[in-house]
Amino acid sequence: MRYRASINKITPAIPYLFAYDAGGSQSFNGAYLTWDNVVIKTNHFTYSADDDRILLKQNSSGLFKVSFESSLDGSGGEGRVQLYKNGSAVDGSISHVYAGAIGQTAYKNIIVMNYTIYLEKGDYIQIYADSPAGNEPATIANSCRLKIEYLPMQGWDNSSGGRIDYKGGVMR
Repeated sequence: MRYRASINKITPAIPYLFAYDAGGSQSFNGAYLTWDNVVIKTNHFTYSADDDRILLKQNSSGLFKVSFESSLDGSGGEGRVQLYKNGSAVDGSISHVYAGAIGQTAYKNIIVMNYTIYLEKGDYIQIYADSPAGNEPATIANSCRLKIEYLPMQGWDNSSGGRIDYKGGVMR
C-alpha cells in the first residue's frame, strides 16, 4: 500500500511542527512572521494559523531544532530574520540576506536560519523579520516555511509513545 499524505493522517511521536505561508507577501518591516497552513503539528505545541507565537504546551523540555526558510522578492536591500524566545532575541540566531545587482529593478533570493535551542513547557518562539537598510523584501507565497523538531538525547521508543522506561534502575 502506498502512503498518501491526504489520506493517512499520521503524526510523529516526538514533538514536531511544520507550517508554511501560502499567502506570501509578508514584508520584512520589523514584525513577527506568521504561517497560515499547519501541515504537521503534534499535540506538544499550540499554534493557530496566522499567529506569530508557537508555544510548547506539554512537558517535553529539551533541545529543539528550529529551521526557517523563505524565498524573497524585492527591489534590492537587506533582510534579516532572528529567533525570539519568550519575547527576547536569541543570541547567535540572526540570518542576513542581500541580493540584487546594479541596474536590477527586482530580485529573488532565499534566507535560511537553523538554530538549536533548549525549550521548556510554557516557552514560546517567534521569527522576527526586518530590513535595517530599508527596501524591505517580502516573502513569496508557498515558500515561507517553519519546522520545529525535538532532538532526542537518549533515543526514542515509538512502541511506548516515546516514554522512557525504567526497569531495575536501568533506562531502556
